[in-house]
Amino acid sequence: MPPLLRRAWRLLRGAKATAYVLLMLGPMFIKPLAFVRVPHEAQPIYAKLPGLWVTPLLVAGVAAATIRSVYQWVFWREMNKSDPSRPAADLLLMLHNTEGRYFWFAFVFSAVLVYALAGLRWSYHFGAISFIRRWRPNLRNPPLKYFVVTTAAWGLWLSLYSAVVVYGLWQWKAQGDLAMLLNQYVEQHQTGVLVTLLGIGVAMRLAGRNGELGMKALYGGSKWLSMAVSLVAISALLLLAFLLPSI
Repeated sequence: MPPLLRRAWRLLRGAKATAYVLLMLGPMFIKPLAFVRVPHEAQPIYAKLPGLWVTPLLVAGVAAATIRSVYQWVFWREMNKSDPSRPAADLLLMLHNTEGRYFWFAFVFSAVLVYALAGLRWSYHFGAISFIRRWRPNLRNPPLKYFVVTTAAWGLWLSLYSAVVVYGLWQWKAQGDLAMLLNQYVEQHQTGVLVTLLGIGVAMRLAGRNGELGMKALYGGSKWLSMAVSLVAISALLLLAFLLPSI
């Protein structure tokens, strides 16, 4: 690589803006112990970025905007009917008076949900490590910031995916058939759809592999120990899903 390009790459790689962008891919490379301060050991740049505690608010903003767009689409579809339930002017006024409430409700709900999920994940591993530390006293407490950042990253991708789906809804005319529209799009863009699905598959695989390595390091390098903790969590979730309908 030419010296000028090498220098530009180093500046770009070390820039905080680049680190923030890479946080979107957090599940594929972020590890728990990177957020644990160890004397005489340098932390990765992404672990020292300011504002990581409020990353769920970014997710909430995207999710709230998507929900508001869905709400607007419902009114738009109603107004495009040949015989709407109300005059278009009344529907537009109702939309104007209520869409703000839906936006802020979705914003608060999404932010609370991301923080709650991150807290539940952290609490589970904190409890597991506290119990296992009786036999392995060298284990470190799981860093809460890791769970906040990775949960926010997953939430952001889900929100962006939902936003793309909603964008597709806006391209769907009120008299159209959504299933037909999707089939037609897939037929016309087979290569693009295939590449997208392969990309998602690779990203999920990398994220899964990175998560396994991160949990293994968190549990003292023991693959079987981290796997056992994960199996207990999965079993508990399956049991809860089985019991909830009968309550």
